Amino acid sequence: MREETSPGEPSARVCGDAARAQGNVRSAQKASLADSVAQRRGAQGGGAQGAAVTQDAVALPSDADGARSGRIGFLQGIGCHVVWGLMPVYWKLLSAVPALEVLSWRMVWSCVFVVLLCVFVKRTRFLHLFRDPRAVRTFLASGLIVTCNWGVYVWAANSGHLLETSIGYYLCPLCNIAFGLAVFKERLTPMQKLATALAAVGVTFFIVTHGGDIWIAFALALSFSAYGAVKKRGGYPALPGMAFESVLTGVLGTLALAVGAAAPWLWQLTPATPDALAVTSPALVLGLLVGCGLLTAIPLLLYSAAANRISMTALGFIQYVSPTIALVLAVSLFGEAFTLAHAVCFACIWTGIAAVGVEGALSTRKRRAAV
Repeated sequence: MREETSPGEPSARVCGDAARAQGNVRSAQKASLADSVAQRRGAQGGGAQGAAVTQDAVALPSDADGARSGRIGFLQGIGCHVVWGLMPVYWKLLSAVPALEVLSWRMVWSCVFVVLLCVFVKRTRFLHLFRDPRAVRTFLASGLIVTCNWGVYVWAANSGHLLETSIGYYLCPLCNIAFGLAVFKERLTPMQKLATALAAVGVTFFIVTHGGDIWIAFALALSFSAYGAVKKRGGYPALPGMAFESVLTGVLGTLALAVGAAAPWLWQLTPATPDALAVTSPALVLGLLVGCGLLTAIPLLLYSAAANRISMTALGFIQYVSPTIALVLAVSLFGEAFTLAHAVCFACIWTGIAAVGVEGALSTRKRRAAV
């Protein structure tokens, strides 16, 4: 509608509304001016009350942002470990393909999906990191470390060593805590110390009682903890850093596929061990090989983001999610026996996690009561 601009006299209701609106504006302006004067006087006079108000005004948004970032990082960590916990089923489907070949395709397709993700969200400015020597060193190191972790995990899951992978990822949080203490100088609360001790007892009992190929467990634990520490120390944004790392590992995967095509004996270094769930249709195998890149990129991106938002100690306790899922799958889907070692390990770990949860809840309640 065209606004009326004729000089006719407005109604009394309109005049009243206009007057009230003008009065509200003037009142707001006066209040804003009074607040500005009070703050300026407090800052200039150096009064303790004025300084406290100024500090609180600055600190509260910072604390709120930090709490929000921590919550997001926690959810990102949980999400990535749920996906990782379910991955053994996927690798069982590909158990008819040599593990080294699966690893090579995984590196290539994860690179493709991460780069496509960067294009989709219009954040393609990551190649400039090639001009940053520190970035090249950081992501080359993290890429090589995670490639070793992937290789051991795929081979172990496809060759009947899922239990050892579960042990390794139970050890991983303990290694994360060790990296946090040694590299980042993080401190443990009393309940975190208790939880760490209980987890160490449970995992040690499990290892001593079960035995098996322990080198798989330690290789997975040390490589993944080192990967998280390198990413956290680098401090680069999650998506550009992930893209740059994926480009480096994608190049390595392409080279491995080229060598394997010229010398097929390379794949026999890690021969296929088909499972009952193994897919044999060439079309389905190709689809699964493509999909493993997406399955790799999403949780790894979540993990990179979580590592930049929360402490290594918190990240360590979250990592108990994926080995727990793997153990449940081993017992319920793959028919592995739930032994006394499993029971003791679960009891120790979840008691420790419960203690940390209670401590966190009490600390939050105290902070809210103090506000």
